[in-house]
Amino acid sequence: MIRLGLHHLETLMWIHRLGSFAAAADRLSTTQSAISSRVRELEARLKTTLFRKEGRRMVLTPRGRDLVFRCEPLLQQVHGVLLSVSDENSATGLIRLGVDEIVTTTYLPGFMADMTRELPNIRWEVEVGLTATLRQKLAEGLIDMAFITGPVGGHDLVTQSIGQTELTWVAATSFLCGRDFETLLRTGPVWTLPKMSGQYHLIADILRKHHLPVSLTNTCNHLQAMISLIRTGSGASMVPGQMVKCDLAAGTLTVLDLDETGLVLDFLAIRRHDETDPIVLRVFELAAPAAPASCAPASVIPPIRSVPIGQVLAPF
Repeated sequence: MIRLGLHHLETLMWIHRLGSFAAAADRLSTTQSAISSRVRELEARLKTTLFRKEGRRMVLTPRGRDLVFRCEPLLQQVHGVLLSVSDENSATGLIRLGVDEIVTTTYLPGFMADMTRELPNIRWEVEVGLTATLRQKLAEGLIDMAFITGPVGGHDLVTQSIGQTELTWVAATSFLCGRDFETLLRTGPVWTLPKMSGQYHLIADILRKHHLPVSLTNTCNHLQAMISLIRTGSGASMVPGQMVKCDLAAGTLTVLDLDETGLVLDFLAIRRHDETDPIVLRVFELAAPAAPASCAPASVIPPIRSVPIGQVLAPF
């Protein structure tokens, strides 16, 4: 008789979550042949078929879905018990973390320093991407959790606030020289991250508030590239001040004072609602306390060479 172990059930769960034997093998640090062998053993022991192939994905049969539904809570309890009775500092495993680009330069460094102390034996795969892309990869099981700029919705997600950063309107000093500010903002270009980003929605709301055309915004999916465009005189944008503090100090960029308050982006940690891995759950739990020490607001940067646009545009 074939003896079944936790590794059989873990294999079943990860194939279901990731959609292929190859992805499950990579997640469990084993070979694809070993995954196939475990599935055969499990199906032979239960005398039933657990998967069928649909396109490129392996999909659970009705009996397979029932088995996963029943076993996932049990696996979570077993792993939780093992973690609770062991030294947390000795916990091992791989965390695949997706991070919004703005978060990488503000919250992430402090968080990773905290994790090095709290969970020194955990390995990390950090992927930087847009919020919409990270949200999709999380749904597909390609990453374990993500740190993004909010807001984000979805009944399949658990979210928690981990901090925020203040934003500052800036443009190249050379670009502003001799220009009419009303013409600048009405004709653009105003640069933003893509439409699914929190920064885009903040900028769009401000432009609408002051009766300025949102349709004339340019988008760029890379924040540092966008700052480089602004630095060379290609327009204006609203960015984390700490990312451009050297440019502000040197006078290359100028702060545009739009007489706005509350220009902040919220940082959120998100994970799947059905997550069962106790290490992932523990890291998610530890994310929030790290935020205050890790996330320095951009408002601490002095507004060097500030231009009071609010005194020029009549609607302000």
